[in-house]
Order: sequence, then C-alpha cells, then structure tokens
Amino acid sequence: MPPLTRANDLVRARNVSASEVGALLGKHPYSTPLGIYNRLTNVVPEPERAPNEAMALGTFFEARIARYTAVKLGLRLRANRDTLEHPEHSLCATPDYYVIGKRILVEVKLSSKLYVWTDETLQPYIEWQARAQMAVTNRDTVIISALVGSTHYLVTVVRDMEKERRMLKAVDDFWHDHILAEIPPDNEQTRLRFATVEG
Repeated sequence: MPPLTRANDLVRARNVSASEVGALLGKHPYSTPLGIYNRLTNVVPEPERAPNEAMALGTFFEARIARYTAVKLGLRLRANRDTLEHPEHSLCATPDYYVIGKRILVEVKLSSKLYVWTDETLQPYIEWQARAQMAVTNRDTVIISALVGSTHYLVTVVRDMEKERRMLKAVDDFWHDHILAEIPPDNEQTRLRFATVEG
C-alpha cells in the first residue's frame, strides 16, 4: 500500500476503508466492526504503528512485485499515492496501481501465509478490498498479485454489481446504525446482520 499522507489520513478519518470493509461482511483477521467504529469516532485513537520487519519487507518488495507482474502480463502500470472517496457512500480506497489504458487495478500482496493462497480463490477480506477499490474508482477488474514464499499468484476479481450493492448497503447501514447513532457495534451481531443482507 502507498505511504499514507496527511491528506490520505483525513480521507480515512471520515470513511470506512477498503482494507477493513470485509469486517462488516464476514470474518476479517485484522479488523472488527467495533475497531472501525472506534477509529471513525476516535473513541480509541489509532495507535502509531511501529515499523516492523513485515511492513518493511512489504514496502521494499511492492514495486518489484508490481514490475514482475507488469512484465509477466504485458501491462504498463502507474503507482497510486492517493486515498480516494466514493462519491455517494462513506467508503474510501487506496489502490496500489492503475493499469495504463485499461479499466484495471493491481493490488500487490507479500504474504507469509503459504496455505491460504491458490490461483483461483482469495481470502474473503481481500476480495472485499478489491470490490471496494472497484466501487470507489469505477474500474472493472482488480488483479491481485501476491508473492507467497517463492510462488507468485495472480487472482482476478471482476466487478459484480450485486456484491457491490450488498457491500455499499453494509457500509451505509453501519454508518446510520452506529456512527451517526453513536452506538458501538457488537462485533458478532454486526457481522451476522450485514453478512446476511438480502437483495
């Protein structure tokens, strides 16, 4: 992910982010509905994240993984540095790369989780991150480019308007029921309710 600037921080401060939206729609290994609520209401200020080796490695290898992907797929990429807002919903995203001349994004991952990756499936929270990026940027496809150990995976997520509608409804409901109402969510009840939103 691009380094967050002060401008990016201000956008995140008023929106659910693409990287955490999966917490509203199912299990998420790093985020919860209550965590999102605390961040957005500043009830519990976000701690300064101390640099660690995993973060340093991700930053170091991101551009190299992207370059490898571009050569492998015959694409031209442009790095993104901005956190963007959805024009109608309280959702933001910071895509890693735009594919020049195509309505495609590339999201780079460096992962140590060897047994959760395949060429055809994604962890749900990564799929929802990609769907949020498409919703915010109005793109049609996200290519997830993941280096996992010594294996390079490419997984394509295609825009699905029904899933997108469900995701945006979950964001709107969360905003109305919790942020505006100033009612902290119960993590499990919130996930179950939003994960079963019907069409």
